[in-house]
Amino acid sequence: MTDFERGIERLVFEHFDAHRHQRTLFDCGRPKLNEYLQKRLNQHMRKGIAVGYVLADPEGRIAGYVTHSAGRLPITVIPSGKGYPPDLPLPTTLIGRMAVDRRFQGRGLGAALLVHALRMAVQTTELVASTVIEVDALDDAARSFYLRYGFCELPDDARHLYLPMADARTLITEILDGK
Repeated sequence: MTDFERGIERLVFEHFDAHRHQRTLFDCGRPKLNEYLQKRLNQHMRKGIAVGYVLADPEGRIAGYVTHSAGRLPITVIPSGKGYPPDLPLPTTLIGRMAVDRRFQGRGLGAALLVHALRMAVQTTELVASTVIEVDALDDAARSFYLRYGFCELPDDARHLYLPMADARTLITEILDGK
């Protein structure tokens, strides 16, 4: 085990910085997610397509990352009976990508990244309206992960999930209160 792998307590959440953070060393085991961090996130941030956050050590080595974007759910996929207006698209916060380096998998960092993403989404609603947090799970394992945190399926695709912002607020409060 390297010093980096042992230093989990040294990890902090930071806004992604292509000059400071060591992207090329990151390997989550999924080439698409590695490539996104290594080649596209910086471009997407410059173009206003996504905002990225990393969990990194003081030397800039990345243990995990998560991205956010604004989105909207079309009327055709809005769940009925949930109190949402039936004739307006819903503004959403999209968790676009989330990954943990292989050296840190199985140590709770996925949950930490998700909680960070939920906190950022809730805080953002004070400035920009967003009714739900939306995610497109990469596979069934990712889908199961999000379902454990209260995300629900949307009718268009079993991997297209959402979490009402009110539920995100409650979940964050429970986590912070240690429940």
